[in-house]
Amino acid sequence: MSVGRRVRAFTLVELLVVIGIIALLVAILLPALQKARESASTTQCASNLRQIAIGIISYANNHKGKLPPSKINDTTVNSTQDKLYPQGFFWSNELVRGKYLDSVHGVDTAGKPLGGSSVFRCPSGIDEDLKFSGFAAMFPRQGANQQFVFIRYPAPDDGVKTWYGLNSITVEDNAGARIGGANDAAFAWYNAKSASPNNDQQLGDNRYTRSLSLIKRSALMVMAFDGNTYNWNNIAGSTGLSARISGRHGKATNDGKDGMFNCAFFDGHVAYLSTEPYTKAGTSSTALSATPNDAIFWLHDQI
Repeated sequence: MSVGRRVRAFTLVELLVVIGIIALLVAILLPALQKARESASTTQCASNLRQIAIGIISYANNHKGKLPPSKINDTTVNSTQDKLYPQGFFWSNELVRGKYLDSVHGVDTAGKPLGGSSVFRCPSGIDEDLKFSGFAAMFPRQGANQQFVFIRYPAPDDGVKTWYGLNSITVEDNAGARIGGANDAAFAWYNAKSASPNNDQQLGDNRYTRSLSLIKRSALMVMAFDGNTYNWNNIAGSTGLSARISGRHGKATNDGKDGMFNCAFFDGHVAYLSTEPYTKAGTSSTALSATPNDAIFWLHDQI
């Protein structure tokens, strides 16, 4: 009679040792995996912004050097009897409508914005609608800065989920937004509050219109960046314009308030910068002049 070979099982101690080794390996490898994932997201984000920069330059070249407005409100918002863009205008929507860039756009049968992989989709963002209404951001690392904005101009089917913002200032007949003014960003949001001047009049006013001819230092002048709002405006309750830059990349700094962001310039290159210098520079518009050797936000800072 043959006797079967006895199979030796793991002891509890041996099993715990194996589990401990696996846990140690996970602890060692997880940070490296997270770092690799963040690096891939940052690289994809930079690629998106390069494509956006090319699309905006192409738009300008096809419009006699005129840069696209960041936004023009439709007549239902301000009732200014505008004739040029009565249904409104939004920069990302127009780049897709004009076939300068490709993206999923529109809404589903329930009116919910459609989305997916897109040149306007930052991999480090989250798929939540900001539903912009003042957006009193407190700091760049704030969760709201990771959301998208969706504007239904000129029709809901034209809307594009957008996780990026233009270097744009609100006009509203604001003298500071004029060329040479204190807040003369490269782009403008035409947001007339009265029938005179209305958006049409401001679009035709060379004190407010933006064009490529105003860009004197293309390697330093900011075009677009990580951020989901379309204007610089120090809204009551916010901590300043710098809070609108989304520091959604890299490690949190400055007690969790700041981080890193990708920024596209008018020469087409993209830089990886920290939001911290702007946050620490204060709450006024001059805080955006904190790094003139790295990035210029105001046209008058090109000297």
